[in-house]
Amino acid sequence: MTEMSARYDLRARSYERCWAPVLAPAAIELLDVVEPLVGPARAPRILDAGTGSGTLALAAARRWPRAEVAALDVSPGMLAIARAAADTSLAPSERARLALMHGDVADPHAAGLAPASIDAAVSSFVLHLVPDRAAALEGLRRVLRPGGMLAFVVWAAEGKPWAVEHAFDMALVETLGRAGLAVPPPAGGSRSGPIGSAAAARAELRAAGFEEVDAWEPAFHHRFGRTEARALFVEYDRAAELDGLPAGVRSAVISAFETALGDLPDGAFEWNAPLVAARGFRGPDG
Repeated sequence: MTEMSARYDLRARSYERCWAPVLAPAAIELLDVVEPLVGPARAPRILDAGTGSGTLALAAARRWPRAEVAALDVSPGMLAIARAAADTSLAPSERARLALMHGDVADPHAAGLAPASIDAAVSSFVLHLVPDRAAALEGLRRVLRPGGMLAFVVWAAEGKPWAVEHAFDMALVETLGRAGLAVPPPAGGSRSGPIGSAAAARAELRAAGFEEVDAWEPAFHHRFGRTEARALFVEYDRAAELDGLPAGVRSAVISAFETALGDLPDGAFEWNAPLVAARGFRGPDG
């Protein structure tokens, strides 16, 4: 098990509660990107590469009643969340067309997907997390049929600092400083990181063998409530750092963070971040 899959196994429920709803609107837009290919098809096969809690896979199963949907993820814990959501929220006919698969987006064939078997692959907020994005893009291209499309969205280069994240960082650094402790390293293992621009995304797709590539830079916006912002950092995003601290220090960091949140103006809870979205096709010769 990789460090990344272990992180998501541990935080699967908090991801579903704190983070998946925030990402959902930007993720769902990928279905509009593949609609011209998938919508008219008689029995399209769709791959959600890095399905997480299943947002895109479930939406695809509902949207296209003739589609077979494969939902792939490296984390068994995340797949369990997606499976529970599918079992409880999909109609029986929709659920029957959804397959949940454990595997790496860089090698979907190893998870049971045959080469040249997928009409459209979508991937939301995943390809910045993989250790080797070039390998992931090549792996996804291999499972597309000739003429098949990949569409993805990731974070772009970092935008302006967010006051809520700065408040957490200061609470952590100052509290640990008083306790004589070092700030713990980020959790999750190595990752390829954001894509800096639409031009960079187009270049990466071409390097992986995709044709007719396009990319654009949508804006991400979400207004957090104070309770929602606290939960994001304490229960999900920075929970691994907090869990590694002595209990008293952990409580002091959270208390300092809550105080800082209380001092922020309402406008500080609006989060705006740059994204890069892109699509490319597998050529007729693969």
